[in-house]
Amino acid sequence: MKKKILTMLLVGAIAVMNVLPVMATEAEVTEETTEVATETAETEAVVEEVPGIVIPKGNMVDVEVIDLSLHSEKTGDFTAVYAYENPFKGKDTSKGVVLEFYAKPTWEVHELGTIFSFMGSGAYDGRLYFTPGSYLGFNSPGFGGYYDANLYNYLLVTDYIKDGALMRIELTPSGFAVYADDVLCYDQSILSNPEAGAGDYKEDSDFSPVLTWLAGAEAMYFGYGSWWNAASSNEANIDLSKVSFRLADGTVVYDQLKADKDLVESLGGSVEAKAEETSAEIKLADVEVELFDINSVEYEGTSSLPMMIVAVAVVAILAIVVVIASCKPRVYDEI
Repeated sequence: MKKKILTMLLVGAIAVMNVLPVMATEAEVTEETTEVATETAETEAVVEEVPGIVIPKGNMVDVEVIDLSLHSEKTGDFTAVYAYENPFKGKDTSKGVVLEFYAKPTWEVHELGTIFSFMGSGAYDGRLYFTPGSYLGFNSPGFGGYYDANLYNYLLVTDYIKDGALMRIELTPSGFAVYADDVLCYDQSILSNPEAGAGDYKEDSDFSPVLTWLAGAEAMYFGYGSWWNAASSNEANIDLSKVSFRLADGTVVYDQLKADKDLVESLGGSVEAKAEETSAEIKLADVEVELFDINSVEYEGTSSLPMMIVAVAVVAILAIVVVIASCKPRVYDEI
């Protein structure tokens, strides 16, 4: 009897030992599955929170000039009229970039408005912009923080655009430089002047993060995108033209202005299409005509030669009569 009981206990212990590993494995699998599900849910939550920037697709046409003051809103913040995908996205910006354009003021200067801006979201959240007050700003918490150049207490420091100027902004790993008609306005050293610049970036900072950010930002705007977009106070009263955005090695990434024709015209603006050469244009080199070739022209009409012969004959007869009359002796009466 005792042997039978011991045998039963031994068989039960073996069975329990076989079951425990299986239970442990199932518990580990369940725990791992739960962790994966949790991570997936967190990732999906992040994606939902950061939808990205959507660039509207309109009836885009090539233009020479765009009016940056256009918008439909009368109060509150206005929305973008000129929106594009960032032409620097995915490009090698590590050596630097050049942003060039001609700005022609059309009304009063709004120093906090926007001539151009680049904007990003998610990991590249931030913005880079330049205003009608010649203020250059950058802000991205994940890429070094911010800097404000040529701005003091949100007021205009120096207007370099004046009545109109060809502006050039050079962004490099060591800083930035702003030119008006090829004359230097200011560079990163302005950040050392508390009455003209401020920010986390200093004169001797490494500005490479700005260039890295620019290659990851999603959108580019004209006339929109600084922190201030209030109707009636932040419009860029600028006619923009001659835009050329390029890499430091000269590679052009954007040099043709485009505008949504339907949107611009609905706001009372006009879209002047870029002039294009047509096949109707006449070029001297393309015309093959033999000079002085009388056979290349056909004439129709009545010859005037007979009439000319008659006229010459009449004149000749009259001349002979006059000569004969003048040679005839004259007779005088005696007194």
